[in-house]
Amino acid sequence: MQLRTLSLVGFKSFADRTRLHFDSGVNVVVGPNGSGKSNLLDALAWVMGTQATKSLRTESMGDVIFAGTATRPAMQRAEVNLTFDNADNFLPIELPEVTITRRLYRDGTSEYEINGTPCRLLDIQELLSDGGVGRHQHVLVGQGQIGEILNARADEHRLVIEEAAGITKHRSRRDRALRRLEKTGIDIDRLRDLFTQSQRRLRPLKRQANAAERYDAVRAEARSLRLWLGGEDLRRIRSRIATAGTEHDDLETRFQAEVAERAELAEQLESLRGEAGEVGKALERDTAAAARLETVIERLQRISGIARERRRSLSDRHEGAAARRSDLDQELAAIRQELTEAASQSGEAEALAERRGVLLRALEDEERALAEQLQMPAEGLIATLRGDLRALETAAERDRLELESIVRRRDSVTDRLDHERSEMADLQDQIEALDSETGAVTDRYRAAATTRSEAEIGLEHARTVLNAADVDLARALARHEAIEAALSGVLDPEATETALKLDGVAGTIVSRLAVPPELAVAVDAALGSWRTGLAATDREAAASAVQDLKSRGLGGIGLVGIGDRGPEVPARAAAKQWGVPALVDLLGAEADRRLAETLLGDVVVVEGWSAAIRIVDQMPHIRAVTPEGDLIAADGFVLASVDGAGPAALEAAAVGIEEAERHVARARSAHTTAQREFQHAHDAEREAAEALESVESRLAGSTEALVVFGRSIAAAEDEVSRLEERNRALHEAGALRDERLSQLQDRIADLEGEEAERHEAWEALHRRREDVARRREEARQLREEAAAASAGIEERRRLLTARVATIETELAAPDDVEVDPLVIDRLADIEDHAGRTVDEARRHVEALRTRQRDLRETAGIADGKLAQAYDRTEHLDESISKARERLSGLEIELAELRVRDEATCEGLRRDADSDETAALEAPRPDLPEDENLPERLASVEAQLRRMGPINPLAATEYRELAEQTDLLETQLEDLEESKRELKKVITALDDEMAISFREAFADISRLYEENFGLVFPGGKGGLRLTDPDRPLESGVEIEAQPLGKKVGRLSLLSGGERSLAALAFLFAVFRARPSPFYVLDEVEAALDDANLRRFLRLIDGLGLSTQLVIITHQQQTMESADVLYGVTMEPAESSIVVSKRLEARADSTAAPVSSS
Repeated sequence: MQLRTLSLVGFKSFADRTRLHFDSGVNVVVGPNGSGKSNLLDALAWVMGTQATKSLRTESMGDVIFAGTATRPAMQRAEVNLTFDNADNFLPIELPEVTITRRLYRDGTSEYEINGTPCRLLDIQELLSDGGVGRHQHVLVGQGQIGEILNARADEHRLVIEEAAGITKHRSRRDRALRRLEKTGIDIDRLRDLFTQSQRRLRPLKRQANAAERYDAVRAEARSLRLWLGGEDLRRIRSRIATAGTEHDDLETRFQAEVAERAELAEQLESLRGEAGEVGKALERDTAAAARLETVIERLQRISGIARERRRSLSDRHEGAAARRSDLDQELAAIRQELTEAASQSGEAEALAERRGVLLRALEDEERALAEQLQMPAEGLIATLRGDLRALETAAERDRLELESIVRRRDSVTDRLDHERSEMADLQDQIEALDSETGAVTDRYRAAATTRSEAEIGLEHARTVLNAADVDLARALARHEAIEAALSGVLDPEATETALKLDGVAGTIVSRLAVPPELAVAVDAALGSWRTGLAATDREAAASAVQDLKSRGLGGIGLVGIGDRGPEVPARAAAKQWGVPALVDLLGAEADRRLAETLLGDVVVVEGWSAAIRIVDQMPHIRAVTPEGDLIAADGFVLASVDGAGPAALEAAAVGIEEAERHVARARSAHTTAQREFQHAHDAEREAAEALESVESRLAGSTEALVVFGRSIAAAEDEVSRLEERNRALHEAGALRDERLSQLQDRIADLEGEEAERHEAWEALHRRREDVARRREEARQLREEAAAASAGIEERRRLLTARVATIETELAAPDDVEVDPLVIDRLADIEDHAGRTVDEARRHVEALRTRQRDLRETAGIADGKLAQAYDRTEHLDESISKARERLSGLEIELAELRVRDEATCEGLRRDADSDETAALEAPRPDLPEDENLPERLASVEAQLRRMGPINPLAATEYRELAEQTDLLETQLEDLEESKRELKKVITALDDEMAISFREAFADISRLYEENFGLVFPGGKGGLRLTDPDRPLESGVEIEAQPLGKKVGRLSLLSGGERSLAALAFLFAVFRARPSPFYVLDEVEAALDDANLRRFLRLIDGLGLSTQLVIITHQQQTMESADVLYGVTMEPAESSIVVSKRLEARADSTAAPVSSS
């Protein structure tokens, strides 16, 4: 057998497909450093099955794929094909040529082929090992291996000889035999334990058979009682379900109606609030209008009274002048009094008229006095003048006192006016602030109302979520109880509890798999009998726990040990091929991966039966499971249980309870938060409404106070104006009085003088009287002008002033003055028009008062409706809350009743092996009518419990156990015989390995001496066993003593000498137990020319019978080649190979041997 061809593509530096054809003899591979020469040796080692990345000079297996260059992209796979010439059937396969192929992809996928047929890596390794060219036969000698031989220990040198002698496979067989012997011993111990246990169980089985007969009778009675009582429970539960369902539907209808009514009331409340606000505003407007009309009525009544009095006075003048004059005096006094009272409303024009009136009266008095003085004698005149002088002095004193009083009053009114103006300014600021506050409070009320509405919606949603969460929790609890009850007869609680307390037991299998709820049924089906089992930390802990449970007399559970490393997962390969998930990859992140891969590593999850059957038919080592729990395997099918009860389902139900409880807690927290937010929003809305009412009330009060202050300030301003005018009038009258005093004093002095002077004084009096009359007329005209000017400001002042002028004119005029009838008619028209206007105003006021009463009644009705709406809303809120709570309670009760119904049916299936139809139709047990059936059932169940566990198949088990005991005895004898045979095989292997080693050692030692003499002429070399009595355990020392040296140990020689000695030993191994070919990679790199020539002698001797492939840099080695291969690499390119046959050098040219 020889190497025929080596084909590479994508391997290390060989990107393009490259094929090397090897010939017999010496094949030499040369090339510069870094060109990829040694990659050829790596390719041979890789395709021949090596898995050691160190020997391939890489950090990971993926590094053998061409990584790319600056001009060439990386490749996605590496492939190496090696063809052997097997014409001599050296390899144990009857083919003239054998090609082995190995591929590696970037994703880590590997492919192996023998002559194009897919196979395993182990198949290739065993094929080559059986042919003597395996990875342990030293047919590939890489860089550094010579150094390893030099530095190897004596026992490692022995291993080289053993590999050459073929002892390795015998040693492997011996190791396998020893493992089988150990396993057989364990099996014998187990069989002995089983045999002993079987013998112990035979005697109790007889007693169990007798107890089973009694147990069956009691159990039949218990079943009939359970059926009857279960039927009664079902009838009672379903009756209550119907009643509660009807109540729930009725309550739901009423609840929806109340919710709709509550929504309508909310809209009505908004409408009523708007209506009440509009009524309040209208009431305020009517109140202000009525007040203004009452003021107008009061003024019109005064005008009407004045016109009436004046008309009556003019009419009365036709009846008698004398009586009329007296009446005019009284009327004048009355009018003056009214003028004084109305002075506060006349303003500047009335004050001017008053000053002119004062001047007119003074002039008239002076004129009358002068007229009297002219009619009196001189003595009487002097006395009169002196009396007038005293009267003027008294009047001056009176005016002075009045002036002081006016000043004090004016100062007081001014202070009060300043104070009221300040308060009015503050009040206006307060009103502006209240206006702003009213807007802000109104916005806050609207926002609070919106927030309350949103909070109410949120509360309703939170209640719905909480009710749904409570129902989900009740369902989860019921499902957990139902599954737990269904499994109560499957699990052995005592054995499980005891096992969980033992050292090394990590917990139940399903709890360590982190099974998602939706996969619980599928995992139960895939686990099979392991679904109720427990997980131990390792196999030893599991075995210890089993022994402990057996010693306690417990059983019925499984234990599996968790290995240090999980096995291969064939389901992942199937998942990749078929596009379906592996079950282990669907488990939770907390799952124990080693345990999952041990128990579920061959399971894939498939949606349908047809796909599952197709996968299992194509891959019989794979099991398929559906999400519903149907299991499909190569040896049959397992249908899922109807109720889906299993440990994983129980674990999932427990997880569901925890999730439901968390959901309920979150929902209850959200409900509490929503309720608190709704209460806060409701309180905020009420506070905002109260604040809005308070602000509006304060604003109305402040507005009314502002009106009152305005009126008070206007009255005060009028009073100040009157006081100022009175002050000026008094000053003017005082000036006039002072002037008259001076004149009186002069006249008195003149009258007391001589006759001529008296006559002159008399003439002066005449002139004075004429002057006073003239001034009186001027004063009258001025007064009339002032009266006409004030008429435009205030009708009442004008009329009164005109009446005063008329009366004074009438008093001053002759008695025979006639009254103009048109004036009387005009005054009658004024009185009549003022009366009609007053009546019309009173009708308007009455209408406003009536509308105010109506508006107050409307406001009262609106407030009543608003109060009723609030009361109804509160009532509906309370009713809705109670209905919601009752609905929630009924839903929970219905859920619990349905769960109880399901649990009762499940209990019937579990305890009575029957269904609900049979229970409902079951007759009453044949017992007395007064018998308490629940107590009877409890008594029968207590009797069953006292009877303890019963084996209904005790007789059958007894026969089977006896047969099993005989079978165990036979198997024990067979195992004992097998153990003896294995010991014989091991002894024979030891003898054969010893013989083979001695023969190989002798041949290699002899050839080493020849080779040593060839490379060290005259030198001595040999091999020595360190323990000749035990050759298979002895080390091998290599002795080397070149000519002229006394040293005999390798470690004391020079580097070149040591390398030659190691090569001599290695070539002695090659010659003693030759392989068809050898590949050497730069093994002579450390030799000088002289030692290299000696090395080439070894090559020449070995190359005659063995195919050699040498990778070298040495020129002399190249010269010894039959075929020369050159490896080169362009920059940024891949390696290429050219070859040249040296004996045909003249006829051939160097040509690349790469092909695609």
